[in-house]
Amino acid sequence: MLSKALHPHKYFWPQSDLRENSQWKFIKNKNIYEMTLPEDTEILAKDSRWPAFFPAPMCFVTTAFEGNQALEKVVGASIVNRFPYVLALSFCKKELSDRHYCRQQFTETLERSQGISVQYLPIGNSLNRVMNAISSTLENKTFKRLEKSGLTTREGITNASPVFEDAYMVYEGRLAKPGKDFDGKPIFEKPWLDAGSHRVYFFEINLIQLRQDIAKGQSQICWQSLPTWKPSTTSQGSIKSSPKPDLGVRYQKGYTPHYKFPSLGTIAFEADTTENGMAIKHLPPLPEDQVEVDNDRARWPCFFPSSVGMITSWTRERTPNLMPCGSTTIISRNPFIITPCVSYAAINERYSPRKTLGILRESGKFGCGIPYIDETVIDAIRYAGNISLSGDPKKVANAGLPIEDSEWAPICSSLPIHFDCKVVDEIRLGTHIMFIGEVLKIRVRADVTVQNCLEWVPWPEVRNNRV
Repeated sequence: MLSKALHPHKYFWPQSDLRENSQWKFIKNKNIYEMTLPEDTEILAKDSRWPAFFPAPMCFVTTAFEGNQALEKVVGASIVNRFPYVLALSFCKKELSDRHYCRQQFTETLERSQGISVQYLPIGNSLNRVMNAISSTLENKTFKRLEKSGLTTREGITNASPVFEDAYMVYEGRLAKPGKDFDGKPIFEKPWLDAGSHRVYFFEINLIQLRQDIAKGQSQICWQSLPTWKPSTTSQGSIKSSPKPDLGVRYQKGYTPHYKFPSLGTIAFEADTTENGMAIKHLPPLPEDQVEVDNDRARWPCFFPSSVGMITSWTRERTPNLMPCGSTTIISRNPFIITPCVSYAAINERYSPRKTLGILRESGKFGCGIPYIDETVIDAIRYAGNISLSGDPKKVANAGLPIEDSEWAPICSSLPIHFDCKVVDEIRLGTHIMFIGEVLKIRVRADVTVQNCLEWVPWPEVRNNRV
């Protein structure tokens, strides 16, 4: 249950009736709306908002070079690789509209400094002041935003990027340097990727700051990782479930959309030292020194907000496949690009080569469904996320979600939104492959309406355990 403090930050989609938008076509026999992409530049110039909802978290990013300190808000920051621990941030590089404009001054400063601090502020006055400073200050005045926020800062520990004194969690990173993965193949020959209207930067995280009361378990970061929604009709599917195979005692990843850190279901934050009221954890500079073979210790070393994309695909034999992917995000508006990151390195049971990897490479296409908070959907995420198609050929049916036999990719018809994506490239990151998926078509159930919309909050919240 969301606390009242989060209510002002709720996001609702759709915000207008899809029937009144000529880009959406109603398919009567399926009771859905469809949109074909890409849109033309005139349409984008009038309204470049994402054409459909995707649950993307928000964060603040700072950087500094030669005394100039820059501040931006980023939507959709995502952990995309585990060893090394890599964060992807996307910034607009082409003028599309008043909403999507070139972040030239910020990105030039970032590329010169090569360092960033990604940070999270408590819900309330501090967060509101920073949001207002960004929204009311033009990008070419980005150096004025910190001052306008009125919040005090200190310099980061590993780079000069300013850190808000009020931040409860800070990720410090540097542009990823060229290296080799565990197979000896090159990675990060360039620390960024130009993808249409946006440039995606890859940052290797070298230090994490976490407020001491959180690190000690006196407070918790609470994160609702899925949107809420209530279907008004029952979806139908053509694939029936069968008795599920016994997973035995093999390692199983847990999942809850109501995530709390730290908790009994997470690993402890292993701080090296404390400074400025923050517990500090350094990450070794070489990925081979970061590797944890133990499944639990190989988890992310600290909380980072992410959601789930339900990645679907057909095998060569036309068997449906489903992989819930927590490292899925939007990286470009034009073309509209979704990027799931799929493990390929043989580290342990948690991070091992996925069958989905070969399927996406062979087929060159995938679907991405948007899950929501629902017991059946959550059970499907837990099941599909813990068993391979090679271990259960009827994995999709046994996950419990009805499937529509679509030509492009299987559609989980009980989910509110589905994207059809074409694989246009793949990026090798170290332990994961980032698939660059250009969205060609979007499908939205007809019972997703202004009156029955998806609700989403892009910020985590800190709660005191002693209250």
